[in-house]
Amino acid sequence: MWVRSLKLESFRNYANLDVGFSEGMNLLFGDNGNGKTNLAEAIYFLSELQSHRNSDNKTLLQTGHSKAVVVAEVQNQERTLLLGAEINIGTSNKYFINGNQQKRTSEFLGLIKTVIFAPEDLDLIRRDRADRRRFLDQSTSQLKPRLALVKSDYDRVLKQRNALLKSAKGQQNIDLTTLDIWDQQLVKLGTQISLARLELLELIAPLLQRFYAALSGSSEAIELQLELNIGNDESGEVLTSANAAELEQMFHEKLKAVRNKEIERGLTLVGPHRDELLISKSGLPTRTHSSQGEAWSLALGLKLAMAELLRQDTLTGDPILILDDVFAVLDSGRRNRLLEFVSDYEQVIITSADRASTPEIDWAREFEVVRGGQIAQL
Repeated sequence: MWVRSLKLESFRNYANLDVGFSEGMNLLFGDNGNGKTNLAEAIYFLSELQSHRNSDNKTLLQTGHSKAVVVAEVQNQERTLLLGAEINIGTSNKYFINGNQQKRTSEFLGLIKTVIFAPEDLDLIRRDRADRRRFLDQSTSQLKPRLALVKSDYDRVLKQRNALLKSAKGQQNIDLTTLDIWDQQLVKLGTQISLARLELLELIAPLLQRFYAALSGSSEAIELQLELNIGNDESGEVLTSANAAELEQMFHEKLKAVRNKEIERGLTLVGPHRDELLISKSGLPTRTHSSQGEAWSLALGLKLAMAELLRQDTLTGDPILILDDVFAVLDSGRRNRLLEFVSDYEQVIITSADRASTPEIDWAREFEVVRGGQIAQL
């Protein structure tokens, strides 16, 4: 799979842009702030229907505009697709396949698959659990696009349930009939999310071990576990596998156990929105027991493992790989090994602020991104 062309209208710093890409290695270079990452973000948006940087669509539009347009011509083996997104403020976004508007986002999701590498990926290892949950959700939806809709429904139920709990806070003689209904939906949707996360970890763990060893030169054992916030204590339940019936029972029991506390706080305290991905190295948490180099090897290993899983899907072919200014934060050894792993993918798009720091290879296409939303092909 690869992007033949990309058209943007009122997207970030691009008023109007029409640029063509090639198979193989594509390089975008230019000063920081000129819009290299915005191009990567536009391609990623068509894959996930959201930015990889934040969840607020308003940031994608140029100031003073209520609509932005992203259109890509995508080659998938012998099939060419024209995929378009109209990003709107105040109304629903619209999605198009070959010019035909789609009634459901499920018809659009999964048609283009991307894996993006960025300096912020270090947050997967070092920072808040929300970064790791975001990785889990993006990865599961890439493998099974319907899970993006399940997560959206879960977030909607969570919002409604929180509103009900907040309204019940401090009240006497509360009617909890409606809360029971929201509980059923929360458990049903949350169980699907948790099962998908556990399945992902089972698939990705051996690949991560292999890539980590190659990137770091270390044979230390890497372990992935999911700490579900539905256990019998405050620390949650650490699992590597489970079935739907077990998870639903645990979920219901925990909701009953914390109901009074939830009403007191006006907040849902149980569910996958509070889960944690535990990453350990030789039995120690990598968040606190990994060097900068080890953390980078783990973060890159997670992304490479995800790319490999997507690559195994013969219906869509290779995912599009985007390396957004990562060479600037990696040492020469990891830069070279990363390049070895990605060089045979159908399409790789690399951005860099410094042309001189990029590897000396035979680029399929080179572009200079200059200030003002202009791109010059060399």
